[in-house]
Amino acid sequence: MKVKIYYRITQDRCGIPMNYAGARHFVACEGQPIEEAARAQLAADYQVPLRAVEICRIAD
Repeated sequence: MKVKIYYRITQDRCGIPMNYAGARHFVACEGQPIEEAARAQLAADYQVPLRAVEICRIAD
């Protein structure tokens, strides 16, 4: 099942504040928390700390 994750990036990899918002589709697997997996993937893709990624909304 695909879900759409709306997110915000609050700082860059150097810790400088920024405000970037976006949305991306993720594949949700049963038994796995989609929010944690999405945060980890977004942090890796944007090369930012995990605490810099905020999940705003999850839609089907």
